Amino acid sequence: MSTEKVHIMIKRWTKQISVIDFVLFIGIINLKVSLDTRNKTEVLTMKITSKLAAILCAAALFMTVGCSNGGETSSGSSEPDASGSSGTADVSSASNSETNESGTVSEEKIMDSLNNGIIIDSVSGNVYKNEMNANPISPNIFCADPTAVEYNGRLYVYGTNDQQQAEEGTKNDYAYIKSLVVFSTDDMVNWIYHGRIEVGEIAPWINNSWAPSIASRVEDDGLTHFYLYFSNGGAGVGVITSTDPVGPWTDPLGEPLVYQNMPGLENCPAPFDPGVCIDENGVGWLSFGGGTPADGNTMHSKIPKIAKLGKDMLSFDSEFVSIDAPYFFEASELNYIDGVYYYTYCTDWQDHKTGWKEYEGVDVPPACSMAYMTTKTPLDADSWECRGPYFYNAGENADGASGLRWANNHTHFIEYKGVNYIIHHTLLLEELMGGKAGFRSMMADYLPMDKATGDIPITAASKKGVAQIKLVDPYTYNSGALMFTCADIGYDKVTDPAAKSTADGAWIYVRGADFGYGASEFIAEVKGKGRIEVRLDDISSKAAAFVEFDCADYTKIRSDSFAKFDGRNHDVYFVFSGSDIELKSWKFSKGDEQLRPEEDIASTDIPYMTLVVSGQTEPGPSPSAMLDIPKDGDYSIKSSSFEKDSAIVNLGFINTDTNAKYKVLVRSLTLATENGEVEVPVNKELDPASSSENGLANGWGGSEVGSLIYGTEECGIFAAKTDITWINYRLALKVNGEETPFTSITYNVTVSGLELDG
Repeated sequence: MSTEKVHIMIKRWTKQISVIDFVLFIGIINLKVSLDTRNKTEVLTMKITSKLAAILCAAALFMTVGCSNGGETSSGSSEPDASGSSGTADVSSASNSETNESGTVSEEKIMDSLNNGIIIDSVSGNVYKNEMNANPISPNIFCADPTAVEYNGRLYVYGTNDQQQAEEGTKNDYAYIKSLVVFSTDDMVNWIYHGRIEVGEIAPWINNSWAPSIASRVEDDGLTHFYLYFSNGGAGVGVITSTDPVGPWTDPLGEPLVYQNMPGLENCPAPFDPGVCIDENGVGWLSFGGGTPADGNTMHSKIPKIAKLGKDMLSFDSEFVSIDAPYFFEASELNYIDGVYYYTYCTDWQDHKTGWKEYEGVDVPPACSMAYMTTKTPLDADSWECRGPYFYNAGENADGASGLRWANNHTHFIEYKGVNYIIHHTLLLEELMGGKAGFRSMMADYLPMDKATGDIPITAASKKGVAQIKLVDPYTYNSGALMFTCADIGYDKVTDPAAKSTADGAWIYVRGADFGYGASEFIAEVKGKGRIEVRLDDISSKAAAFVEFDCADYTKIRSDSFAKFDGRNHDVYFVFSGSDIELKSWKFSKGDEQLRPEEDIASTDIPYMTLVVSGQTEPGPSPSAMLDIPKDGDYSIKSSSFEKDSAIVNLGFINTDTNAKYKVLVRSLTLATENGEVEVPVNKELDPASSSENGLANGWGGSEVGSLIYGTEECGIFAAKTDITWINYRLALKVNGEETPFTSITYNVTVSGLELDG
């Protein structure tokens, strides 16, 4: 008798007999078997009957236990409509039968969804990374100083765990960070959070763990070994190793590899920020360094160092050689690309124009930008060639103010699937959350490298990030921690985590899944009590499927069906009914026999226009605000904060685009003061296609000191006297005749006439 027929018989029988009768039936079978075991025929009968008895007994047991809602189950089934308003609570053993090596049948236990009428009537608005932008990598974890390695077709990115510091509720002084984080992707936009590497537990001798750098190599045992170097605070470099990119990790040395006052590091006050690479001969190299020289000469400090690693990757096989990196500050990193060693670093904050004369023909690095040097002979100090800047500070781009906040940076180059990327960090996630404690977030952008010449033209950070390079396969189990963005989602533990809702209406968004064969059911491995709905393409759409459950342990639950839908490429939302629901994994079952017509991978992209509003204060840095706009409508765009005693000399202008097909009406400005927000009406239309009609009032205008610019005499912005010699006046807020300092500007605007491609 086939396994499939046995399943059908079990299902029929278990609907007709009681559990007690069923157990008695099993007992009779077992008694008969125990009495009839004397000849070969009887032994064979025993084996067959025992196997059938075991299957039947398991089915009986499965009827009485499992995932339930208050212990209730019901029989029968019904088809859900597009809203998922009906379902089944039938509890049964499930599909995907397999025969193991012993010849017995093993079952993947999948429980049918309950249907207790849970309604999700609202979704969370606590989303900071929106569905239009691929940056930052993580929508809910602060992290920085990235490094990356490819393994088995996936890209793994590691970083400093700023989240650990954020949990202390302080500004980011990095003092509490003793762990690293790991993410991976195979499509460059949806990332799995693999959790923390608890370096403080693996290597208890450390002070901190910052700024990792990783390399991998197949060793004599046939395994790929991963060597993960990290900053022991500012005091040196440690290394941990593993044969898997997510661990477990071990500390092979039990002490630092590099430490302060180490012989050969006399002029390297902070030997941190390691950068590792392995060349085509399998030889490892390590760079590092940080700190300020005693004489203050950052033009030629020669602080950064490079050395050849020993065969074990845990020792040195050369002296330390200085790299003469002009205006060196920190963030050493090393790449080996087509026979060339690329050393990258962050320059300091001073103006570099004056001292740059000796590098004729090389572009001057902007303040606190990323610069690079190259060589083919790293231990020859004179062979290193200064190549200039390749990446702006996050606060600027080729057009000036970028709309992002100024901060230091740390970058890594990686070629993945034939495309060159730069992994870096900004303060973007914190900015989107409205914070200003210095918590960073990792980003991915394109690196326009010419490997033939080694030239890297300077580029800038972007919110948009990079494009999806492959679609998600929905028919295999995917991690619950896979996401493009989310709202009110945390994690159940710090290593190998499942996604966990933290509020009613929490949700996860996965970009671009390939439903080439449609879908007939949704299967989720969950824990907790509640409901998860599947919504396609729009968070506000009706549920295409749902699962309901009440499980103390992780249990696989399936929907009883899936609503019909057209097309092939779809974005997927998982919406949670309440908090403390954990999603460990998910998949869909195919619904069609015939493959649907192929669609362009960009079909799930959301076109938009980025509006940047830049003001100017003295002293700087000046405030700027940025917002992505997908359609006409009313928007509020809040600037970065500035000191309350700053002189406001320009209220703001929008980024110029001569091809722009939209207008921006600034309805009002909301100014943040110590006593609350003050709104001042403006009603001025700005034209982004014009370089002269794209700004609000500024101190170069023709107004007289004391005159009203916007608002009313009781509450308005006035032209005020200034001590700045190169400007006619500053812009001041007066409330009832009293000047009131403000620390940020929110532009309340109406966008009209917007035309977008795509």
